[in-house]
Amino acid sequence: MADSPFIFEANESNFEQVLQHSHRVLVLVDFWAEWCQPCKTLMPILSKIVNDLQGQVIMVKVNSDQSQNLAAQFGVRSIPTVKFIKEGKVVDEFMGVQPAEKIQQMIAKHRIRPTEPYRQQALALHQAGESDNAINLLQQVLQHEPDFAEAKADLASILLAQGQLEAAEVLVNEIAEGEVPADQLNQLKADIRLATLQQAAGNLDTSALEARLQANPEDWDAYLELAQALIAHGEYEQGLENYLLVMRKNPTYNEGAGRKGLLSTLELLGPKSPLVKKYRSKMFSLLY
Repeated sequence: MADSPFIFEANESNFEQVLQHSHRVLVLVDFWAEWCQPCKTLMPILSKIVNDLQGQVIMVKVNSDQSQNLAAQFGVRSIPTVKFIKEGKVVDEFMGVQPAEKIQQMIAKHRIRPTEPYRQQALALHQAGESDNAINLLQQVLQHEPDFAEAKADLASILLAQGQLEAAEVLVNEIAEGEVPADQLNQLKADIRLATLQQAAGNLDTSALEARLQANPEDWDAYLELAQALIAHGEYEQGLENYLLVMRKNPTYNEGAGRKGLLSTLELLGPKSPLVKKYRSKMFSLLY
């Protein structure tokens, strides 16, 4: 371990250098003590992970008995405690012995990627209207770093905007929960489902359904079919109103089809849509 170029000892006198390093590379700060057996169990796990990454992350070991002020400054309550420091700030942490796979996932989430500048360049190209070039650049990024979840999400979003739904869905399905912010991943999934629904919908012609409703205002199936057709063509609020009408006038019809349609549509719209809050409120007012 002492011979590793990626593992260092630190204390209160030289910790400022650690913070400076964290602006260039993710730093794992391992608070430990000689008497701590779990610390000795964790140490080789961390060492192997860090050495395998060959400089993409470094580890700094802090003896908490010898650097008590430093341990207190970082809120260390038990050992081993490992703090993840990036750009001078703690971005994550764990306590106790953790499996290598979990530690690797945490590192992958936070480490400073060597291809990050190219990812940013790709995003700028997309904003400038050069989406094909952006796609090519992001594909190259993922060739070099296949586990770069943020780049996968970016590429999926651009592919979706270009109408390449299947390719976007493949990428999104490769992103595990926690690798990118949950609201971003959920919104991507919702956008893909909506786009797929719209692609399969064909031309919007509701005249037959409207004729059925004129002949029979209690044709609940017609309301449900009309809601689905409207939503498939982006007429979200009109579709939601039809589901709400069925829920209000015949809440038990077809095992609560109006409520189920409302809920599935709100899920499709995703958390960022203003219609979600509006129609959840309307739905709850009927329920309660």
